[in-house]
Amino acid sequence: MHNNSIKKCNLSENIKVINLIKNAAQNTPIILDFDETLLLRNSTAEYINSLRPRLIGFILVSILKVFRPWLWLPQPFRGDKIRDWFLVVIPTILLPWTLFLWQKKAQKLAQNQGNLELIEAVKQNCDSPIIIASLGFNFVINPILKHLSIRYDRLVGCRFWQGASDRHQGKLLMMRSVLSESQIHSAIVVTDSEDDIPLLQVVAHPCLLVWSSAKYIDPFSDFWLFNLLRKIKK
Repeated sequence: MHNNSIKKCNLSENIKVINLIKNAAQNTPIILDFDETLLLRNSTAEYINSLRPRLIGFILVSILKVFRPWLWLPQPFRGDKIRDWFLVVIPTILLPWTLFLWQKKAQKLAQNQGNLELIEAVKQNCDSPIIIASLGFNFVINPILKHLSIRYDRLVGCRFWQGASDRHQGKLLMMRSVLSESQIHSAIVVTDSEDDIPLLQVVAHPCLLVWSSAKYIDPFSDFWLFNLLRKIKK
């Protein structure tokens, strides 16, 4: 195990991260976080914001946030880690056409919000295995990846029905299901999330970097009812 001291890279160090990816050795896995790293937005939030009709989607998500069913689960699954699984899966089941509407929005996100610095760095490294790792959902991420011009070997994300279990595991355990211990220990990891510290602590090159262009936008923040309720609360 590597006893790395994990600290956030400042923005001047993103050049070092890019060069690290470009010059990585052939057998060095490069593990890239997806949300707010490879994609400069949060795919889960963007998907929830795509629910249609918006009023029904907003009401569904609001009801879930009020009743918080993720706190009803038995241990060890109970807690906020599982929250997004409920907010994605239940509305998708009740509003299944969202899956088709998402395809068009995913294409626009890929075209407008891809991290061009990271994508270009990967293009200049033809040899290292590229693993995209996310606690987001495969069925949400895959339509975006289809339109990102990036080479990758594998997406490791959360499954639809088993997403609660996947999110509970975290990225370190998820990586152990697809890479050997020696591969993990030699890896480069680029992420913006401190939730990934267990993984960052065991790899050779941990890069905790918040990208200046990355932005999390709350679902429905551009919806009139959301803003009305926020004003009333104030």
